[in-house]
Amino acid sequence: MKRLVELFPVGFSAIVVVGLLWGSQGSTAVGTWKLNLAESKYGSVSPPKSGTRTVEARPDGVSVSYEFVESDGSVIKYTYDASFDQKDCPITGSGGPNWREGMLGGAETIALRSFGPNVYAAALKKSGTVVMTTRTVVSKGGKVTTVITNGADAKGQPTKSVLVWDKQ
Repeated sequence: MKRLVELFPVGFSAIVVVGLLWGSQGSTAVGTWKLNLAESKYGSVSPPKSGTRTVEARPDGVSVSYEFVESDGSVIKYTYDASFDQKDCPITGSGGPNWREGMLGGAETIALRSFGPNVYAAALKKSGTVVMTTRTVVSKGGKVTTVITNGADAKGQPTKSVLVWDKQ
């Protein structure tokens, strides 16, 4: 479970970044992305077996969904619909009794913000307080997205992960 707590913030960050990319770059962020296990850095947690991120365009933002298959075969899924207006949007998901704590540091909402054509950020909040931040960078060719997540694990210790996603 500790592994999930540290890994999911990264995955969630990736989702946020994808949404931001779509808003400023058109269709480059839209599509299906696979987690590059070899290039990603998971901090002190074990990597999942696989990860998939799907981004769909909406008139005013994006709809993003994640699915992670853990080393034990369990599946965690979460999704959100958000605009790029920095307003809090709900995160929903499933995958066991503590999926939200394990994946998102307990975050209930996400707010997206763009910093330029290829760089985006997200704030993940629990009860209105930021518990995790992400920074997403999309490569110039639009084939690779790197998501850097900063937050805290279940014990309150700082954690950082870097997830690399390849466009399919």
